[in-house]
Amino acid sequence: LRDALLAVSGQIDCTMGGSHPFPPVKEWSQHNPFMAVYDTNRRSVYLMVQRNEQHPFLSLFDGADPTASTAVRSTTTVPAQALFMMNDPFVHEQCAGMGRRFLRNAQDDLNRINWAYQLVLSRPPDAAEINQATAFLERYRLKLGGATDQTIALRHQEKIWSAFARVLVSGNEFMFVD
Repeated sequence: LRDALLAVSGQIDCTMGGSHPFPPVKEWSQHNPFMAVYDTNRRSVYLMVQRNEQHPFLSLFDGADPTASTAVRSTTTVPAQALFMMNDPFVHEQCAGMGRRFLRNAQDDLNRINWAYQLVLSRPPDAAEINQATAFLERYRLKLGGATDQTIALRHQEKIWSAFARVLVSGNEFMFVD
């Protein structure tokens, strides 16, 4: 899921290998253990896993326990996962990247909606989804109000399309392989 968010936002780093920026060994010990989460846009397989502290994203979405061998991962669906998809800064950042991609790659709402569905869900939208998306975009535009300044108008457009991206990635169709 994390890699899919990074991929559709256009911000995934597919480079292989490499090390993590560990602090000097003198700064951590048994009584002051090393615990850190390094923000990175690299694929999740390259996230640092510590035996004494699980990565927050991986633990929320059923990542394996790093202290034990695990033949099969458990699968849960809990409210915290949906709240993460709606509110977490990482998701908002990826959706902002998607919104910028939608604006850059299509010239009008209909083409952007079609392009967004293709990018995020790998399929075209049906007529009902186009109508719902158009209504969503209109409501959001009314809520933001008109902008006479070019810079503010662009920021409004980015907010609108970022919000639309959050709608797409928060749905089951994006989160679960059918």
